[in-house]
Amino acid sequence: MSSKIPIRCLDAGLGTTLESPPHNAKFKADSSLWSSDFLITSPKTLSGVHRAFVEAGSDVLLTATYQASLEGFAATRRAETPQSASNNKQEQVSNTSQDGSATYNQEEAVVLMRTAVPLAKQAFSDSQSTKSKSEQIALSLGAYGATMQPSTEYSGDYKPENMRTVEGLLDWHEKRLKVFRDDNATWDDVDFVSFETLPVLQEVQAVRLVMAKHNTTPHSREWWISCVFPNDDLTLPDGSPVSAVVEAMLTDQGDRAPRPWGIGINCTDIKKLDKLLRQYETAAQSILDTDSALDASAKRAQWPWLVTYPDGAQGSVYNTESQQWEIDPQMKAKGPQRPWHEELAEIITKTAERGHWKGILVGGCCKTMPDDIRKLRSQLAAIESDAYYLESG
Repeated sequence: MSSKIPIRCLDAGLGTTLESPPHNAKFKADSSLWSSDFLITSPKTLSGVHRAFVEAGSDVLLTATYQASLEGFAATRRAETPQSASNNKQEQVSNTSQDGSATYNQEEAVVLMRTAVPLAKQAFSDSQSTKSKSEQIALSLGAYGATMQPSTEYSGDYKPENMRTVEGLLDWHEKRLKVFRDDNATWDDVDFVSFETLPVLQEVQAVRLVMAKHNTTPHSREWWISCVFPNDDLTLPDGSPVSAVVEAMLTDQGDRAPRPWGIGINCTDIKKLDKLLRQYETAAQSILDTDSALDASAKRAQWPWLVTYPDGAQGSVYNTESQQWEIDPQMKAKGPQRPWHEELAEIITKTAERGHWKGILVGGCCKTMPDDIRKLRSQLAAIESDAYYLESG
């Protein structure tokens, strides 16, 4: 076994944490912004949730921009805040929804989206945690389908037709990335860029091309691609097998499409995770471990980080039409589930022991909250393993 690899803790499900006590948020059925709506209505609440994750042991925070898009703000009814009322009086609103309601113009959307970065960064300063750690922010950029109404990142049913092409998705992701990349103060606070919950192969290909254009020195950032696997046969929503997904992520394309710092899986049932990770490794080995002259340490140096944050739904399934979590009768019949943090810690330990990844960034997605991260970190710390160490704390 080669040297130990680092493990770091990500945060968890921002939106579902907001839906839970003590926040009890009710997201707007007519808006695609979901948790990003709090950038408008209650930044203080978002800040409190970010801070709770820091105090629970998260080393990396995702920004509240997963569903944020220029189109989403343009379709969102203006919140009646004192500032918006003033703007209305000054007739600065240039957009209206289909029913005639005032919405947010592009300039306003850009400003609001950018506020998510310093809001997350401030959580480290505001935290009462005394744990010594690096403080890093990941810009959360969900799939195109996450910004649709209703969302389609779990189905991959992308519309219109041009959004099923690499070219169409490249153009869309480029415009959204530039919201943050074009402002130096915002970009300076970004440590990672996270393309999350991608359901179609063309989108994986598109984001690599986007980063080739805009992630340039001296202002380059580490970045990862994470896909979602809702199907029982462990394929993407578009039917692509893991081998094709990893090939799209890692095939060497030189400067045209650089390899990401990390690859992974998110918003996926934890029961599928171990099998999926083993398939990821098999596929990555066929691409990265082709030089037989390299020893194990040299081969690992070519590997990316693994980034994985499965959901904690425990048998619940999200209905994108009703925007509600519904109990899966088959899962309910199986009885109580094993604690999420215990199961995930065991999977991560076994994955580290197989000795492939350069490091592992692990957290939670839907239905996981700060207490889950606290328990996960404690569980990982309690396991005596020669394969990994917790990088901070």
